[in-house]
Amino acid sequence: MESTGEKEVRVPVKEAAKVLEIKGLTKRFPGVLALDNVDLEVRRGEVHAIVGENGAGKSTLCNVITGLLAPDEGEVLLNGEKVEFTHPAQALEKGIRMVHQERNLVPFLTGAQNILLGEEPQIKSVLLDEKKLLARAQALCDELQVNVPLNIPVSRMSAAQRQMIEILRALLYKPGLLILDEPTSSLTEADVELLFSTINRIKQEGIVIIFVSHSMDEVFTISDRITVFRNGRRIVTKNNGEMDRGECIRHMVNRDLSRLFPEVKPSASETILKLEGAADFGFLHDINMHIRKGEVVGLYGLVGSGRTELAELLYGLSPLRDGKIVYEDEEATPGIVSNIKQKFFLIPEDRREKGLFQNMNLRMNLDISFIDRFTRLFGVIKHREEAALAQKIADYKNLKVKYTEMSQKVDNLSGGNQQKVVIVRWISHEEVKLLIMDEPTQGIDVGAKYEVYTIIRHLAEDRGTGVLFISSELPELIGICDRIYVIKEGTISGEVIRESFDSEEILHLALK
Repeated sequence: MESTGEKEVRVPVKEAAKVLEIKGLTKRFPGVLALDNVDLEVRRGEVHAIVGENGAGKSTLCNVITGLLAPDEGEVLLNGEKVEFTHPAQALEKGIRMVHQERNLVPFLTGAQNILLGEEPQIKSVLLDEKKLLARAQALCDELQVNVPLNIPVSRMSAAQRQMIEILRALLYKPGLLILDEPTSSLTEADVELLFSTINRIKQEGIVIIFVSHSMDEVFTISDRITVFRNGRRIVTKNNGEMDRGECIRHMVNRDLSRLFPEVKPSASETILKLEGAADFGFLHDINMHIRKGEVVGLYGLVGSGRTELAELLYGLSPLRDGKIVYEDEEATPGIVSNIKQKFFLIPEDRREKGLFQNMNLRMNLDISFIDRFTRLFGVIKHREEAALAQKIADYKNLKVKYTEMSQKVDNLSGGNQQKVVIVRWISHEEVKLLIMDEPTQGIDVGAKYEVYTIIRHLAEDRGTGVLFISSELPELIGICDRIYVIKEGTISGEVIRESFDSEEILHLALK
């Protein structure tokens, strides 16, 4: 988790040759100046971190570099040569690869098939040579010391495994410039260490890495230089070691964030949800836990421990095999429709596949949970009421969604703003009795994270909501939770109350 610690001493990047130069880059969208006269240079063998709040211009910059967008003004130079990409294929030919924040894998293809997509070895130029394909993918894994399943469809992989497949696919081509957009958002600590080891190894070969991340700890661990963006402008570029976390955050949000977490005022009352010996038809078993009204309960565990599976069991997305679930003193059979009626909501981990309606615009994504309010007989929509409600939800407290217009496609928003849409859709309900939040701050900038934490505590302390907060970031659980359950291999391995919070003890429960 980010902190505002002391400066870290780091050797500045050497005056190597410029690989990428950006001069006066400007990009406009209707009503939005996404990039405002941006200058930037990136040198050979450098890890250059780009940070900023959601909507600051980071993704737009990367999309221009990779040919997904054309700039309105300015120029891009690659190895001293001006380039004008009109299609991503042109950037690929020049050795530019990008691992996007949102997954771009073919779900029914295996890991190996996704890694070598477009480069498949063939038998007599007709048949796919599966043995060579698997061997080539395995050789890449061995070279990079990565262990992921290669012969199963990626739809059956965990989020962390899919992320590694994306990274492997990019590294297959030995790029000259590699852009990593939030590459660690789904990775375990061990996977992050492996990724950073890989980054340090390939930069020695002269490969340039642009590292886009909201994690200050990761930025200050891996980068040689750091550039801060705000409102479409490059604010500052400094060598790592010349700027500490506090200064970096101040440049990002243009205000002082002296505290990373709001004050916790315990306000728990009666139990609203209880599990007794609960098990699913997968590997969850003997789950015993409870959540009280006005309480924020954390759930911590390593990737694959059963965190998301438990959330889906509670919400009725997977059936109960054994034990029982008690909701408001009555044994319950969870189901999505009944849960929504009882003001019991879920914010899923995978916003793209399970949290957003990609075929709908922003307006409908924001207020679809209130559809009964503005629907007449025979399904006729009261469009004026719908539009007013969507505007109100988008401006919810300090967690405002940045957008161009309500009719725009939701997947045109930045990843962080997509996450805000999923969150505000549910917390804007006047009465939320129980809320499950699975990795709610994933892809959200440091300023917005504080607002999410504040809203969570407000829901618990002022509105009496019971909150189950699932996160792989232990510091944020310790920062805002009243209690923390630890899950390991499909069952609860321990419970820790706030007065006894200790990161080493919690990690021990996750690993023992």
